[in-house]
Amino acid sequence: MNLSNNTVRILFGLVAGPLALWLLWMGGWYRIGFLSFLVGGAMWEYARILRVKYPMAGRGPEMFLPTLAALIVWLSAVGPLSRHSQWRDLTIALAVVWVVLHAFRRLERDDAFPWIAKTSAGLLYFGVWGASLFALCAGRGQGFGAIAGLVMALGICWAGDTFAYFVGRAIGKHKLCPALSPGKTVEGAIGALVATTAFSIWWGPKFMGMELVPSIAIGLLLGVAGILGDLLESVLKRWAGVKDSSNLLPGHGGILDRMDSLFLVAPILQAALVALRR
Repeated sequence: MNLSNNTVRILFGLVAGPLALWLLWMGGWYRIGFLSFLVGGAMWEYARILRVKYPMAGRGPEMFLPTLAALIVWLSAVGPLSRHSQWRDLTIALAVVWVVLHAFRRLERDDAFPWIAKTSAGLLYFGVWGASLFALCAGRGQGFGAIAGLVMALGICWAGDTFAYFVGRAIGKHKLCPALSPGKTVEGAIGALVATTAFSIWWGPKFMGMELVPSIAIGLLLGVAGILGDLLESVLKRWAGVKDSSNLLPGHGGILDRMDSLFLVAPILQAALVALRR
């Protein structure tokens, strides 16, 4: 029986959504494994997209770099190997050295530096992003309270994406960035900002102990970050000429496709929460 893409999308979402929340709620190695899969999978997809433009790089980066990205996260101050965090900077330096050596061995002169710059930037950023996912969870503890920060980030992204889509379809007339993403509208972006602010006003004081004014400011800031993250991933795919980042998530494309807003939302929210606690 052949199912339509929308049917596959819905069925996968009904299974994967609750499973992801359960893994996060369970804490311990369930949460660590799930977040590590997101980091490694995102790095794998990014390296795979780069290979479209730099085919001579081969598949080596796609096998090696995801593990390195996850290791960098694990060695961060909030990672499972935080007691060995003094080795993180050395790990990053050695990873960049490997990238440089691989480029010199496999790529032409004019392609070497662009590939080195893009690959190293992706490796470092996914390390930062992954660390923010761990930081938004309160250690390895089980339960809802331990993941309230990460659920806030996910909720902000979901609210922004959902309202941008429906408001844009209903009343969208003015293109937001037609050269980057023709489907996005100014009206949809405004709807996203209203939704993210409303979600933050509800979630922040109720579950995060935040005051009203910071909740409003964070909702607006994360709404903008989510839109920019979405546009950034669109630019990456258009640059490479690919429709989806991968087929890891049936009916949804890849991790980069589903987590595009979260790539900016999570680090900014984590930094904002740290600032508010001071």
